[in-house]
Amino acid sequence: MNAMNRTIYSILAAAATILGVASCKPDTYSLPDGTLHGKLICPDGSTLITEQPNGFRIRLNEIVDGSISTLPQDFWGKADGTFNNTRIFKGNYIVQPIEGAFLTVDPVEVEIGSDTEIDFYVTPLCTINADISNSGADLIARYRIEKDPSAGKIIRARVLVSKWNPNVGMNHMDYENVRELSAIDDATVQKTTYTDSILDILEAGVTYYVRIAALCENNSGRYNLSEVVKLEM
Repeated sequence: MNAMNRTIYSILAAAATILGVASCKPDTYSLPDGTLHGKLICPDGSTLITEQPNGFRIRLNEIVDGSISTLPQDFWGKADGTFNNTRIFKGNYIVQPIEGAFLTVDPVEVEIGSDTEIDFYVTPLCTINADISNSGADLIARYRIEKDPSAGKIIRARVLVSKWNPNVGMNHMDYENVRELSAIDDATVQKTTYTDSILDILEAGVTYYVRIAALCENNSGRYNLSEVVKLEM
């Protein structure tokens, strides 16, 4: 089966699963039984923290008879910077992480078999050092942003707060504070320790999860994230 037929087959198979369509005739094609998994690793050895859902994608272009397919097969990575796809046709592929809050990663050729692992080393667009605390019912966030020299302009920072949900992020929050930084030059931003407060939100007996998100200009609009801080009131 050539690359185009495989791609079309994968799309149709997925659609059939979603819609519950069953064929009356036996399928003569082999099912995809290859697996690719791994993680995105930062320069300090930690795994890249990403947005969720849809923080980054892994792009596959199959190599067939020495030619690289022009029909990419993409799948989403996870919030913790890992990825896993168990429905790939075995074969040789060009593999590349894309559309994340990191600098462009060089593609690599990978032979995908029944259990193939590959890690990618990535450079985040920016990193965030955060100190989260409270003063009574007020939440106080102090943070600094450092960007890679090749990253785009620092646009904004957001303090994100969630009640009970440790998966706090742009799509999972109860409170936020937004600081616009696009009018301030990056050198000044990086030299500044910012303090943002969200007043009178913390309730006794509630567990809160807090993190800082920072946006450097990029085509996918992806934010870099700090570690989650847990506050038990």
